[in-house]
Amino acid sequence: TRSVSAFLLNRSSDLRLSNAGSRKGERSLKLLLPYLEKEGLSYKLFATEHTGQEAAFIQKILEEKSAEDRLVILGGDGTISLALNALPDNLSFGYIPSGSGNDFARSLGLSFDPIQAFENIRQDKTKDFYVIHYKSQSFSGYALNNVGIGLDAAIVKATNSGRMKSILNALKLGRLSYFLTALHVLFSKKPFELSVYNMKNAFKFDNAFLLTFTKHPYFGGGIQIAPEATNLSQEIHLVELDRYSIPKIFSLIPSLLKGKHLDNNLFHHSVSTAAAVTSQSVQPVQIDGESFTIQANDTLTLTSEKRKIIC
Repeated sequence: TRSVSAFLLNRSSDLRLSNAGSRKGERSLKLLLPYLEKEGLSYKLFATEHTGQEAAFIQKILEEKSAEDRLVILGGDGTISLALNALPDNLSFGYIPSGSGNDFARSLGLSFDPIQAFENIRQDKTKDFYVIHYKSQSFSGYALNNVGIGLDAAIVKATNSGRMKSILNALKLGRLSYFLTALHVLFSKKPFELSVYNMKNAFKFDNAFLLTFTKHPYFGGGIQIAPEATNLSQEIHLVELDRYSIPKIFSLIPSLLKGKHLDNNLFHHSVSTAAAVTSQSVQPVQIDGESFTIQANDTLTLTSEKRKIIC
């Protein structure tokens, strides 16, 4: 969840900015705003107070935006994902990463320093990258990072809905909440059945535990779930792990942290530019850290679509 967000609009001929985030976003703003004033750049600040306001602010930005203005989003992976879902697909934007994970920024090699990131954006050079367009009977949109079914989705759902999170967040122990929830889900999550169809093959998983589609290597704040993936190409990588005993799962963690886990044949890894997945049971789904639910026998389709970023 994001407690504080903001959008900045630069009304000069240079940049139009937007910010979203957390305490890191606030700290970035404290560095960035004096810098903008020092550089003589005008801007307009839109501040959201809770998740979900991004789309309304994006609409305001689009109504006010001139051809010379540039949109820049400042925040974490969740905010950039929500903003992307409200943006026209032909509108390029800049991004200043200010979240806890910053997997999307890491995938494109963007600077984590807000001033340097801003200066890179001022060069006004664009780069093509690809996102995942997902669609089921009950939800659809765009994912910058990952679409997960199973373990990671169950952890996100349990963390966001549990009372423990609010209590530990109040004590500034939010990370502990995630860790404790992850341990509980790791022991309690049951395997499930699903089928995956891509442009080349069909796969049937009868004992699935973790299944993630990703556009770039990173997952969960820097873990390389698919080391060879890149969002500079159309390819979508699928990584799947069956349900094994807890000791066997724990034995895989060192190789996962080193990005060497795909050398182990316990992991399934395949690549395609499009895929369709059908679960035989109701399952949680996480998309860029937001929680959804796929119904039994519903099909979730995933395709790759191009966007432009100013960097």
